[in-house]
Amino acid sequence: MAAGAILGGLIGGPFGVLFGAQIGANLGSKNALDRAKKDEMERLGITQEMLDAAQECGVALQQSTEGLEATRASLETQQSLARRIDKDADELYAKAKEAIAAGDEETAKSYLLKRTNEQGKLKTVLLRCAEEKQRLQTMESNVESIKRRALEVESLLQRTVGAKARQDSFTDLSLSMEDPLLQKFRDLGID
Repeated sequence: MAAGAILGGLIGGPFGVLFGAQIGANLGSKNALDRAKKDEMERLGITQEMLDAAQECGVALQQSTEGLEATRASLETQQSLARRIDKDADELYAKAKEAIAAGDEETAKSYLLKRTNEQGKLKTVLLRCAEEKQRLQTMESNVESIKRRALEVESLLQRTVGAKARQDSFTDLSLSMEDPLLQKFRDLGID
């Protein structure tokens, strides 16, 4: 249901709402699609294949957006951890300086050893941050590609609806081109 809302919101407009609602209905339960909506889609010239393509885009967009948010959260966690480790290393260095000033070389050495361990951890976390940033950029690019695909599907649906409406208007126009009074006279045999 969320993918329909996402895609409907992405596309916008009255058709976007209909499009989003359709995707949401399909994602929730294919059986929940009532006959009136299906008839309306057929009247608009929208096929099941078009709806399936829209649904696929909606699902892919939802999954990619969730993955993007998870990756972003992971990066933020790694960055927080790096800041914490860096702060701890700075505090250990300050304590080592205090110990040296107090003439306690053994304690200073202990603090510097702990600081070296913290710096090793920091390097590892910073490498993970770099990897996570790269992953985030890839995910952002993927989401943008899926959004473009969704807009292409929307464009196809709009062109289809427009073409169907144009075809229907020509059909209605050709039927109404004949004057009903003249047709009545012809039916009676009077020309």
